[in-house]
Amino acid sequence: MTYAFLILAAAISIYALLCTVRIILTWIPGASYTGFGRFLSKFCDPYLKFFDRGWLRLGSIDFSPLFALAVLTLASILFQTLAGGMRVTLAAILILVIEIVWKVFASILLFLIVVLAIRLVVFLSGADRNSSLWAQIDASLNPLVYSITRFFTGNRLVAYKNAMVFAIILLLVLRIGGVFVVNALLRICAMIPF
Repeated sequence: MTYAFLILAAAISIYALLCTVRIILTWIPGASYTGFGRFLSKFCDPYLKFFDRGWLRLGSIDFSPLFALAVLTLASILFQTLAGGMRVTLAAILILVIEIVWKVFASILLFLIVVLAIRLVVFLSGADRNSSLWAQIDASLNPLVYSITRFFTGNRLVAYKNAMVFAIILLLVLRIGGVFVVNALLRICAMIPF
């Protein structure tokens, strides 16, 4: 049975790698239309599209592939744990799920913080004038930035620079505060006797 679990864990890890390659190929124009790209599309897209429900989309940024990869990682770790002969308990599964969900969420927060910080620096330097790249990035970020700002300021209009600063601060607070919340949840889960 140990070998079966190891084979399943390895197969899931390989599939996760193929899904990662498929995701990266979607960023390269024309790469999806090569023979290998079409193969990956047929093999990976049904799984990836299962998670594309819209609730993991912030503006035009879609985080559903990250969540799909997290589920594969969770499954692979679970089978590796079973292969190692460790007893799988409700507490262990809850701890694993909380850790992986937090890692995905923390990665998304960190990504948004970095992108917003870079955008703010470019905005303050004035290097973004007449740039279609920054206009596209703004089109993706604006819904997120203004929904965060609107949550705290109501419908009061806030300057874009101030909205970005406010969003960065709030995302940092969420990222730092999340560590304490997750650690508390992990301690509670560790007390579950089964």
